[in-house]
Amino acid sequence: MSRSMDALPGWILSIFILLAAYPWSAWLVQRTHKAPDFWLPLAVSLALGTGVLSLLMFWQMLLGFRLDLWSATLPYLALMLPGWWLWWRDGTKLPPLSLPHSWAERVALALLLLIGAGVLFNSVYWPFSREDSIGIYARFGAFMYDNRALAALPGELTIHEAYPILVPLTYSYAYLASGWPNEFLARLFPGLLSLGCLAAVFTFGKVLHSAAAGWIGALLLAITPAFTSWASSGYVDLPMAFFYTLAAIFCWQLWRSGGSIHALLAGAMMGLAAWTKNAALVGVGLMTLWLLWAMYRRRIGWQQVALALMMCAFIAATWYSRNLIEAGLIIPPTIWAEQANPSLDTLLVLITRPQTYTISGPLIVASVVAALAQLIRRRNAPKLALLLWWTLPFYGVWWLFASYDPRFILLFLPLLCVLAGVQLAKFWSAVPADWQRRLVMPLMVIATGLALGAVWNSVEYKSEILRHPFMSADERRMTAIRERQPHLYERWYGDSAANPP
Repeated sequence: MSRSMDALPGWILSIFILLAAYPWSAWLVQRTHKAPDFWLPLAVSLALGTGVLSLLMFWQMLLGFRLDLWSATLPYLALMLPGWWLWWRDGTKLPPLSLPHSWAERVALALLLLIGAGVLFNSVYWPFSREDSIGIYARFGAFMYDNRALAALPGELTIHEAYPILVPLTYSYAYLASGWPNEFLARLFPGLLSLGCLAAVFTFGKVLHSAAAGWIGALLLAITPAFTSWASSGYVDLPMAFFYTLAAIFCWQLWRSGGSIHALLAGAMMGLAAWTKNAALVGVGLMTLWLLWAMYRRRIGWQQVALALMMCAFIAATWYSRNLIEAGLIIPPTIWAEQANPSLDTLLVLITRPQTYTISGPLIVASVVAALAQLIRRRNAPKLALLLWWTLPFYGVWWLFASYDPRFILLFLPLLCVLAGVQLAKFWSAVPADWQRRLVMPLMVIATGLALGAVWNSVEYKSEILRHPFMSADERRMTAIRERQPHLYERWYGDSAANPP
């Protein structure tokens, strides 16, 4: 039997694991989101599935148990069963997938699906090849699979061992489910989490303003070269952004309704963001201050603040406590602040790097300026206040301490796209109807061109695929390493292209 056939049960089990979280998600969303919504339950299901599975595996190893496929899978399914019962009790209602009414929105949906297909294809066709995906995330995923235990924290020498491990644990699970280090299945998990950002942006824009705001925001994110470049990379920035955006959605719903389930979900999503990347600790602080402000404004009570923070701590605090106890640190010293360049050029990086942000960057900057002006003028504009609070301070932290790498802007880029979508939808609604009819076609042509470019750029090594589309797993691995990490290619394969170590 070929290795691809050997991997099939692993693919089926992994996809089933993610789908098993859907009833819990649907039941919770029906109690927090009154309007029928197709995408939010799917996004929450993806978040709960990866979050619960990775936490179970972590706690199992932390308590000294040997990591095993079924010792992770069976407790996970047991936790999902109450969700199935609650969903069944409520009639197992599936939210309707209503197609957009206007042709422009249908084009937007088609473009988003094309970009998503390109990202997913690239995720599952090529193996890990970028530096940190090989040296950090895939490395620790493979270590936990090989040793069935957590990587020890080497005291004062701890660096990457202190990175949160939600994503590496999904790699370990993919390897366990396949029975071998199946990088192609492993990369499916962060690929889906990255694409979840598009669903979250669309949902948030629709909640805050209109469907048009959602479509515009999601398209702006999808056509951004930084997004398509990193969405299938196996890095953790966009997965963290996915959880961070969901936390903002539920914080907004908490502001509107004050419901306890909103508070629990907001805290859970922020906890999962911190369980994905330690930069989310900045977000934990921003959420805490937002909750306190909401309590001061009498939108929520102290109970909701406590619920959200307790849920966040329940998910993320154990990992950081372990770091503190065993290594004497909370986060490792990997922020090279001395290399930061807080200049005007980096402050305006969304404009000064058109190759990274294309048209999305200038539109985001213009939207931020307009939103600040509106907030100063009106003051009582909680929608704008939330979006600006959850993004601009984060941007300031990046600019002062981490502006040596624009990749980190991905952590809050989806929320910036939500803001831009809302602002552009407002502007469009103010355009006279006759001008809308004249402009809609040229704008859709531009959007289509940018989106098709994004689809093209989302797939790597296209000439190699066209030359040999049915490469084996080893051939794909050799090709990707040769193209992106030639020094590793020489060390691993040599001139004879031997089998990898």
